[in-house]
Amino acid sequence: MSILGYQAPALRAIAESLRLPLLAQIARQPGVAVAYRITVLYHDGRASNSAATLTRLHAARGESDVLELAYSRAWDGKPIMRTIPRARCDAFARALVALGFDRLPDQPDLPDRSIVDLWLIERAAGTFVRGVIVAPELAHNQHAALVDAVRVGLPEALREVSVS
Repeated sequence: MSILGYQAPALRAIAESLRLPLLAQIARQPGVAVAYRITVLYHDGRASNSAATLTRLHAARGESDVLELAYSRAWDGKPIMRTIPRARCDAFARALVALGFDRLPDQPDLPDRSIVDLWLIERAAGTFVRGVIVAPELAHNQHAALVDAVRVGLPEALREVSVS
C-alpha cells in the first residue's frame, strides 16, 4: 500500500471523531451550492487537530457564507461558527478553479504523518467530492499555490488551538 493509503484515512478520521457530517451530505442539503473542508493533522501534537467546513449557499441566500471550526479536545467538541464575506469565498473558489483543483492529485512524495503536518483540502458540490492531501511545509508548484490559496482565503481554518 502506498503512503497515501495511510494518510487519507487518518485525515478523514479527524472529522469523524469530531462527529462532523460527511462533506457530501452537506453539499446535498437544500440551498447549498458547494462545501469545502480543510482538515489539519498536527504531527507533533502542538495543537488540536481540526476540521473547518465552509458552506457556500446559493447567491440568493445571503451575503456571507458559514465556516464551522471544530477542534479535537477543545470546547467540549462544540464547533465555532463564523461568517465569511461572500467576496472572500468567491475569491477562494476562483483560486481553486485556477489551480485545476478538481484534477489535482495528492502532493507526491508525502512523508509519514508522524514527520510533517498534513492537510486534507476537500470540495463537494452535489454528488461530486474531491480531496487533495498536502504537506504545507514541503509543498511545491501547484500544491504550494493551493496551500497559499487556503492561507489567504480561509486563514481561520488554520488557526492553531492548543489544549493542555
